[in-house]
Order: sequence, then structure tokens, then C-alpha cells
Amino acid sequence: MLKKILLAALFLMPTAFISAQEIKLGYVNATEIMMMMPEISDYEKQMADFNEQNKKFLEDMQKEINDKYLKLEQEKATLSQSILSVREQEIIEMQRRLETTYQTLMSEGEKKQQELLKPIQEKLLAAIEAVGKKNNFLYIFTQETILFKSDKAINVAPLVKKELGLN
Repeated sequence: MLKKILLAALFLMPTAFISAQEIKLGYVNATEIMMMMPEISDYEKQMADFNEQNKKFLEDMQKEINDKYLKLEQEKATLSQSILSVREQEIIEMQRRLETTYQTLMSEGEKKQQELLKPIQEKLLAAIEAVGKKNNFLYIFTQETILFKSDKAINVAPLVKKELGLN
């Protein structure tokens, strides 16, 4: 019987210990802090350059198609039906390539965005984790996902900003 009591006490002690501790829950607006990080300006510049280069490339392709179409319209009356048909097919094919190129560039843009944001996000997450460990938080949530917030929940944004050197 004494053995059973000791075993029950051993199993109940951790539960009593956990409930006696203060449970610290924190929240942070990660997007807001990320937008304050100095690395974001470099990310924005690289993405703007990437997008501008692709925009110029697509505009040049579209101009080439438009020029070819205008030239075909001017020469239409003097061309045989077979030559006219070949040139129309060329323009249609050029338009398909433009659409495919557009889709490819959009996909590359998403990949580039993820590639450039990854180290920034990792740095932010490392700072949030460091704040959590240093301050004994049980959980830190992103503010965007909180449906209810108790008065006991702590906004850790100032601590994360300090950890990142943004103060």
C-alpha cells in the first residue's frame, strides 16, 4: 500500500509543480517587426530590380509582337494567302511564348521572394525564440492568429525588437 502511495505521489508531483509555476504566454506582430528590420530595404530593392527587369523584358516582347502585327496589317493586301497564314501563325506563336514567359517569370519571382525572405524570417524567428527562452515563455504566438487575448498575455514585441537591435 505504501508503494502505491509513493508511486501516486511521484506521478502527481510534476503536475503540481507545473500548475504552481507561472505560465507565461506571449504574442508578437511578427510582420510589423520584420518590416522594421534593416534587411527588408535590401529585399525590397532586389525585388524591385528583379520586377523592373522582367517588366522591361515582357514589354520588349510585346512591342515586337505589336510591330510584327502592324507590319502584317500594312502588307496584308499584297501578300498571298499562304504567306499571310504563316505570318499570322508566327504572331500567334510569339503571343504564346509571351504568355509562357510571363508565367515563368511570375514563378521565378515567387521563388526569388521566398529565397530573399528566408534569412530575414529565420533571423526574426531566432530572436523570438531567444526572447522566449530568456524570459521563460511557454508559448509565443503571432498576433495575427490570436482570437482571444487575456490581460495576462504579454506583448513581446519590445523584447524582440531589443533582441534584433531595433530600439
